[in-house]
Amino acid sequence: MKAYLGCDIGRTRPENQDSVRAESYPDGVLAIVCDGMGGMQNGSAASKIAVAAAEDFFRAAYDTDLDAEAICEILRECASDANRKVYQAAMRSEMRGRMGTTLVGAFARDDLLCLVNIGDSRAYLLPEDGQLRQLTTDHTVVQLLYEQGSITAEERATHARRNELLRAVGVSMRVLADIQSIPLAAGDRVLLCSDGLYNMVSPERLTGILRGTPPEQVPEVCIAEANAAGGRDNISVILLTN
Repeated sequence: MKAYLGCDIGRTRPENQDSVRAESYPDGVLAIVCDGMGGMQNGSAASKIAVAAAEDFFRAAYDTDLDAEAICEILRECASDANRKVYQAAMRSEMRGRMGTTLVGAFARDDLLCLVNIGDSRAYLLPEDGQLRQLTTDHTVVQLLYEQGSITAEERATHARRNELLRAVGVSMRVLADIQSIPLAAGDRVLLCSDGLYNMVSPERLTGILRGTPPEQVPEVCIAEANAAGGRDNISVILLTN
């Protein structure tokens, strides 16, 4: 399993509040994307703290040949530790409730993907012979309204509350993380990204990039496409391939 990553400030933001990390292990790759919130330095600090905390926790808990349930539980604890450390940093800086970050993390083997997510950074799967599929569920007000039938899928992209998160790392002492495991097959591609990518680039275009671009060039091409469409936010991309 290989990882290719990129992170860009975009065209309108004064600071990059996204943080990304990918680390190889004997039987897989750990990948993490965090999108900070809470005003420039605070969001940047939150995403950096969360990525470092999650990576450190996973490294300490990791062992080879763990099953899917064990890996998912480690990822859940990674998110919990990240939440605790961002929350503590916010309390120290008197930024309680105004400093946080999203988190989407994956541990991928050739035949297995384990995911954790909090917030609206996403994971997608593109099977070799299938359609692009969003694996994570956004923890946002508009997603809840959509699930309740109050708005359509199309309205989510333009709704006035589209940027409001229901869950985020670091804004309270505890946070609920979603975890899941998914089998992988040869040729599958997994994409982790912040909303600076998927709000600018359509699923159809993402599919075209993933299918028609050499893996090592995918992050660069995704970032260029998002910036060409306006680059209204920071842009983070990690591609995992087997």
